[in-house]
Amino acid sequence: MRRILINTFVLLSVALVAGCASTRLINTWQEPKFSGPKLTSIMVIDVNAEAGIRRTFEDEFVRQLSAKGVRAVASYTLIPDSGEVPKDQLADAVKRADVQGVIVTRVVKVMDVPVVYSGPYYYPAGPYPYTGGPGFYGYYSWAWAGYYAAPQVYTYQTVIAETNLFDAQTETLIWSGTTQNYPSTDVKAGISEFIAVVVKGLFASHLI
Repeated sequence: MRRILINTFVLLSVALVAGCASTRLINTWQEPKFSGPKLTSIMVIDVNAEAGIRRTFEDEFVRQLSAKGVRAVASYTLIPDSGEVPKDQLADAVKRADVQGVIVTRVVKVMDVPVVYSGPYYYPAGPYPYTGGPGFYGYYSWAWAGYYAAPQVYTYQTVIAETNLFDAQTETLIWSGTTQNYPSTDVKAGISEFIAVVVKGLFASHLI
């Protein structure tokens, strides 16, 4: 029974780490010279070659910003093209959006993180704990019956992303946030949680 419990605990711990969709803001920077006013209109750009993911991401960002009273515009409504666009086309889209700020999000890197768990100890057969038995030699023989299994190594992915907020008029970077999150099989839920963390960070910085 103890052997089963130990193995179950190890597997459950790995499942919680690997399957977790949590996002956290691991670093932020803010332009100290920016004194406001707060931005009330923003265009959102997701640097992503997958058109469907990009649109889902930008729509959710717009939804969450709008819920906070910020007029937001998804870039795909003005730049439907997939991939990078020329500077003049991007500048024209920002102008037509008539916004004060531009948010750009990109994935910096995806890392495989190994986690090593000590192997479980398999208890020897017979009474536990040891009750004395036939003296020292009996205990010595009993002790050799148990052993530790080899360590177990599991790998999970973590994604590092960067979100930058620029002043649309001066093109100056006024806020940058780096996030770490664990991918989820539920893409929409993962995107929603990611954006919620970023939006919270922006509001905490009193920029929007």
